Amino acid sequence: MAAVVSGPRDRCESADPCGSIGHAHPSRRTRRKPCPPGFRYGRCLLDSSSRLPVPFLPKSRLLTPAEQRVAAECYARTLATGELTSGPAAAGFEAALADFLGLHAVATSSGTDGLIVALRSVGVGPGDEVIIPANSFAATENAVPACGAVPVLADIEPGRPTLDPESAGAAVTSRTKAVLPVHLYGRLADMAALRRTADAHGLRVVEDACQAIGVTGVGQHSDATVLSFNPYKNFGLTGKAGAVLTGDGELAARVRAIAYHGFHPDRKNVKTEPWGLNAKIDNSLASVALGLLPGLTLKNYRRAFLAERYITGLAELHTSGLLVLPSFSPDHAWHLFTVRVPGGPAEREEIRARMRSGSGVETDIYYPVLTHHQRTPLHKSLFSRSVLPHTEQLHTTAFQLPLHNQLSLTEQDRVIEALHAAVRPTAR
Repeated sequence: MAAVVSGPRDRCESADPCGSIGHAHPSRRTRRKPCPPGFRYGRCLLDSSSRLPVPFLPKSRLLTPAEQRVAAECYARTLATGELTSGPAAAGFEAALADFLGLHAVATSSGTDGLIVALRSVGVGPGDEVIIPANSFAATENAVPACGAVPVLADIEPGRPTLDPESAGAAVTSRTKAVLPVHLYGRLADMAALRRTADAHGLRVVEDACQAIGVTGVGQHSDATVLSFNPYKNFGLTGKAGAVLTGDGELAARVRAIAYHGFHPDRKNVKTEPWGLNAKIDNSLASVALGLLPGLTLKNYRRAFLAERYITGLAELHTSGLLVLPSFSPDHAWHLFTVRVPGGPAEREEIRARMRSGSGVETDIYYPVLTHHQRTPLHKSLFSRSVLPHTEQLHTTAFQLPLHNQLSLTEQDRVIEALHAAVRPTAR
């Protein structure tokens, strides 16, 4: 497990601090009372007065107060110029993002629009097929028919939430044009293997990295990569936005044109592409993005710290076989922290209910309906014969714990405490 530097210690709220990480009382550095087994992360600290609910993702805390001030100041400066849709901030943000990630960057109006633009830019069109996983957000699937193409489902790897290269290869037909893997929860797919699969069949690769900004390796094995800056993402803004990344300058120029009506970037209303969207980022939101971008690295470190802290605090449940935890890995943005319940969906829902009713801790499921389980006529006609055993297994056993940049250590201890308490009754 990689070492993570401890963050600022939360203020101890107990008269009898146990001295575990995040709870060393400033006036007491020695352990007064040993914690019970499994209570390493402060689970003996919290008295009834501190048992406030722990929301899954509190909307009022998506940005820190300092970030809110930066966003307000950036927007106010742009508002004063009147350059709300087009203007210099968009180009400035793209340049800063390109410098940060080492790839050409074209900022878009959302991650969804970025996926559509990227797919069209690599040549996906009517009648083509695009291979996708079934356990992503609907935007991944929707981007394919938006190009006139047909989504084809492949399974995920055993024990991982990401597209299986072997299953993707088995799904290739004469109509397949591209593979669209998703770095679900922030965990990178096996892009080197997926690239080899794509090359063997002459396919293009577009990465859905909407949950994985800033992870080393993103964009290295694909033709184009898509990010999301939705307020709920790791690098969240004050509205919806995204970006398309590529190492190919010519492809970047095509992305830029398709993202704005097919226009030449320097010649007003002159089209270089036969088709395009109105999908470029607004200058006002780009100004906010430019102001907030310097904080991204710290945000990613914070999430990694919290993820490793979860893994350590819940290790006893993992080693005893009561839960399955993710391994700590550098190829993970920790957009979501996912645990799996070996007993299946009934036990999972019982544990979630116990956490909510007994401790006020909210959890969630990403995503509650798999692509081939949707009940529209289109889904029934396309996916009625899909057989995805590893996707189904993950879907029926996984749920997510609170993990966001402003999650306090006290709140995290509450989550760990609640999960220990909720799991053990089901194991009797």
